[in-house]
Amino acid sequence: MIKPWPILESTKNFDTGLFSITTNRCRSPRTGQEHDFYVIDFPNWVQVIPITPDDQIVMVRQYRHGCGRIFLELPGGLIDEDDLSPDQTAKRELLEETGYRAENLILLTRIYPQPAVLNNKGLTYLAREVIKVAEPNLDPTEDIEVCLVKLQKIQEMIRGGEINHGQTVMALSVYFLLNK
Repeated sequence: MIKPWPILESTKNFDTGLFSITTNRCRSPRTGQEHDFYVIDFPNWVQVIPITPDDQIVMVRQYRHGCGRIFLELPGGLIDEDDLSPDQTAKRELLEETGYRAENLILLTRIYPQPAVLNNKGLTYLAREVIKVAEPNLDPTEDIEVCLVKLQKIQEMIRGGEINHGQTVMALSVYFLLNK
């Protein structure tokens, strides 16, 4: 039977303010040997699948520095310490990034995006009947183009690689799986 590995020592190596990297010295419960594992402590995040009354998904196109590319993705962001709940974060991020408002959210998934090295989780919400109520209010580090994509085109765009942001592909796949 698989058992958790006891942490013998934990050392924070690097802290950016956004994320930190920690080395955990652990002991294998199977062999008794000690090994170092690196953990990236990163905040939890949310993303929203916002669907308009005429069955379009509100998406955002933005440059991502990690890959040096522009991606078409769902709106979302990190859960701030000031946020009362992940739902509040989802509504706030949707409004800030797109200018669209969601009245009701349905939690679709809670995932751990890369549990080998990341200790955070992501929550995906579905928002139906979203309406535009304002212009986007972007952070200084954001440069976003709002895009409306017909719901019936999404699967084709994923298959063709036009939508290839991992979290977005996962969320939309879950949406279509649950709405067959």
